[in-house]
Amino acid sequence: MKKNGFTLIELLVTMGIIAVLTGMAIFNFNQARARARDVQRKSDLSQLQKALELYRNDNNGKYPATLSTADQTTYLINGGYSTVVFLDPKGSTWANYVYTALNSNLSYSITACLENTADSTKLVPVVACGGTTNTGVIYQVNNQ
Repeated sequence: MKKNGFTLIELLVTMGIIAVLTGMAIFNFNQARARARDVQRKSDLSQLQKALELYRNDNNGKYPATLSTADQTTYLINGGYSTVVFLDPKGSTWANYVYTALNSNLSYSITACLENTADSTKLVPVVACGGTTNTGVIYQVNNQ
C-alpha cells in the first residue's frame, strides 16, 4: 500500500535548508545596507567639499572655522552653497561627520565613519570609530 505525504525526516531537512538560506540572505542584506550607507557618506562628503569650495571662493579664500549642524545652516544653506544639512545616514547611533579647519581656515579635513571595515578607501593607518557596540573605520577627505 502506497502512502501519500512526506516523512518527518524529509520535512525537518527541508526546514533546515530553508533556515540556512534565510540566515545567509539576512546577513547579505544587512551587509548591503551597510555598504549603501557608506556610499551615502562618501557622496555627502563629496557634496560638502563642493559647497565648501563655493564658500571659499566668496570669502577671501578661507573656509568656515567650524561646521556643526547649525553652522552648516548659517554658512552653507543661508549662503546658497547647499540645500541640505549633511548628517550621517545612520543617525545618532553612529559617529557624525567631523569637520576640522586647518592652517588659519585655509584648508580643512572632513572625516566620516564607514561601517564596512574592509573598505579600500579607509584612512591608513586604520583608525577605529563608531562607538562602543559598533566599530567602523575612518574615511577622510580634505581640500588638498
